[in-house]
Amino acid sequence: MANKLKEPVYILGVGCTRFGNLLETPEIKGLTLQELAANAVKEALEDSQTDPKDIDAIFVGNVTMHTSTMPATYSQIAKWTGMQFKAGVHFDGACSTTNVGITLGAMGIASGVYKKVLIVGLESTLSQPQKLSPYERETIPTEEMWLWTDYCVNQAYAVPQGYDIFPTYNGLIAQAYCKKYGYSIEEFEKGMFELCRTRRLHGSLNKKAINQETLEDEAARIGYKDPYEFWKSKYNPFLAWPSRLRSAVAPADGASAIVISGEDGLMDYTNMPIEIKGWGVTISDLPWYHEDPTYMHYDRLSFDKAFDMAGITPENIDYLHVHDCSHISSICTAELSGYLPEGKGLKYAEEGRLRFDGDRPMSTHGGRHAFGHAWAASAGADTYEAVKQMRGLCGERQIKSIPKISVVHTHGYAMVSTVMVYGRR
Repeated sequence: MANKLKEPVYILGVGCTRFGNLLETPEIKGLTLQELAANAVKEALEDSQTDPKDIDAIFVGNVTMHTSTMPATYSQIAKWTGMQFKAGVHFDGACSTTNVGITLGAMGIASGVYKKVLIVGLESTLSQPQKLSPYERETIPTEEMWLWTDYCVNQAYAVPQGYDIFPTYNGLIAQAYCKKYGYSIEEFEKGMFELCRTRRLHGSLNKKAINQETLEDEAARIGYKDPYEFWKSKYNPFLAWPSRLRSAVAPADGASAIVISGEDGLMDYTNMPIEIKGWGVTISDLPWYHEDPTYMHYDRLSFDKAFDMAGITPENIDYLHVHDCSHISSICTAELSGYLPEGKGLKYAEEGRLRFDGDRPMSTHGGRHAFGHAWAASAGADTYEAVKQMRGLCGERQIKSIPKISVVHTHGYAMVSTVMVYGRR
C-alpha cells in the first residue's frame, strides 16, 4: 500500500545536549563536535536500553561541515560512539536533517534490512576550528555564519551577499499576515510580544535551552519595569519590519540522537515506545511562496502526506511544534496544519493559549528562539521534546493532558518541509 509502512517502527530512546556555545556554555564548553555528538548518543542509548553492538546502522547529519572539518561525518562519529564497522551514511536535509534521518531509518527497519538504527545530528553555528585543530575553536563572524547558511538555497537565485532569509521569512510574511487578516501593526506587536514571552517561559523551564531567562527577567535586568516597553525599545530592534529581533532564531551549537526499532526491539524494553505513525517530506526551491507569502504549498503537501500515512486529522493533534525561525511564519504554519484556526493564531498567542498550560500547546522546549537552533541537530531536539511530553517527563513545563498524538514540523531552510506524526503505543 502506498504511503504506508508495512511494519510498525518505534522510537525507543532520545538524547540531546544542552544547546549553547562551545566556547562558553558550561555544560558543553571545550567539547569537540565528536564529544558533543557522543554525549547525545550516550543519552539516547541509555534511554533506549540499547548496547552499541545491537545498532545495525548509524545515520549522521551535519550541515555546515566547514565549521566541523568533518566531511566524513559518519565515519568519525561512528568511531567515537562505538559504531565502527556498522552500516552508515552522512546525510543533510538542512534544518530538517535529524527527522529526515528518522524516515530513512524507519524505511530500513520496515523493509527488514535493519533491526535498530541510530540517527545523529550535530552542528556548530557559533564557532569553527582554529586552523585545522579539532580542539581549538574560535567565534564565527555572524555575517559569515549567515552566508554559509544561505548556501542551503539555490545559488542560481542568490544575490551577491547571499539570499537574505530575514526579510523573506519575517518581514514580508508579517506584512502579508496583517493585511490578509486585518491586524494593525500594534496588534501584531502585542501578539508577537506574547508569543515571545511564551517561548521564553518554556526556555526558562528547560535546562537544555540556550536561553533560560524569561522575557520579563531580561527586561528587568536591563532596567524596564514594563516588559512591553522593553519589547519596543532599542534593545529589541526591527530585524525586518515589522518583525523584531526577539521574534527570530537564536543560533546555537548542539547535538541530538534517536534510536528507532521495529517490534523485535521491544522485547525486554521497559520504557514507553513512541510509534512513528507517519511522515510527509516535500522538497521545494525558491521562491518559497507565490502570491500569498503566508501560504507555502509544499507545507500543505507535507502535512497531507503525514496525516494520510498516520490516519489522523488535525483534530487528533495534542501537541504541535512547527519550525519557528520566524515566529510569524510559525503561526502561519500552525494555521495551515489545522491545529490553529486561520487568522486566529496571533490572537491565540496573545491570549496565552499556546503555552504548555494552554489549550493549544506548542514548542514547549522553547522553540528556535529560546531553545536555540543548531541546524542539523534541531529537528532531533524537537522530536526529543515530543517524546518526553508523550512520556510525561517534562516536569514544570509538562502539558497537563499528556499528548497521545504529537506532530513535529521542520523547515530545512524552508526548502525541505518535513512533518512527523508520533503516537503513544
